[in-house]
Amino acid sequence: MEIGKSLKHISPEWGLVSVCFLWGSSFILIATALESISPGLLVTSRFILGALLTALIMGKELKNITRVDWMGGLWAGTCIFFGYFLQTVGLQTIPSSISAFLTALYVPFVPLLQLILFRKVPELTVGLGIAVAFGGMLLILDPTKLSFSGSFGEWLTIASALACALEIIVIGKFATQCNPKAFCLTQLTVVAAWSTAYTIAFEDVYVSWNPTLIVCIAILAGMIAFNQIVINWAQKTVSPTKAVLIYTLEPVFAGIIGWLVGEKIGLMAAFGGVLVVASVIISSWLPRYIQERKLACKKE
Repeated sequence: MEIGKSLKHISPEWGLVSVCFLWGSSFILIATALESISPGLLVTSRFILGALLTALIMGKELKNITRVDWMGGLWAGTCIFFGYFLQTVGLQTIPSSISAFLTALYVPFVPLLQLILFRKVPELTVGLGIAVAFGGMLLILDPTKLSFSGSFGEWLTIASALACALEIIVIGKFATQCNPKAFCLTQLTVVAAWSTAYTIAFEDVYVSWNPTLIVCIAILAGMIAFNQIVINWAQKTVSPTKAVLIYTLEPVFAGIIGWLVGEKIGLMAAFGGVLVVASVIISSWLPRYIQERKLACKKE
């Protein structure tokens, strides 16, 4: 199937929502896989297989990869890797709850970097939406149980959030110039190269192959290829600030999926999820709906 043609029937915003759903559902797969494989090797396997899958999807289009595709892939792939790498290193010295809380800083970092680098101020509705969504994410993560000591691991995690924000901005910068599949392939190839180097140099590699692990890696590889292609396609028209607003849906989906498999969701987390969903709907779709209604009224 030609992915480009199938995406024409989906709005870019809904494409990003599907990415968030897959991100949210990936936590269970990752947790299951980590019972049998070291973290660096898991990341390396995901991205190598994701790159190979993307290459198979591209087929004859491989010869059309341009210098811009590789340049964008180098920058975006490096940001993706350091987002993973710094968060992983930080997790060695801080609890996962604090890591998740600090990683969420990528949400306000995106408009801040847009302002610093490009002098772009987000639209009022988007800016308010980001603020409300970020607040909702913090409620989901329950800040009452957290404390910030300024440790090295915490600063590394903040740096990983900065890398994630830069990734969104870089993709937005190159997406309009690149073929989504070619851009995906170059990104995944760069991350695979960085991950391989890291795993060889720093990790105590271990793996216990079993059917469950193989299935998890295969699904995760398929997810990473699909997600990056859709992100590259969607961010051709969706600005980084609007994209990051939609990305705040990830912990909502993760919470819902966790609840379905038996995890408990507190009242604060549930309210945070409602805030995130409401902010995305109001900021991303309401202005378009109002504009469409105005146009329809004028025609009548």
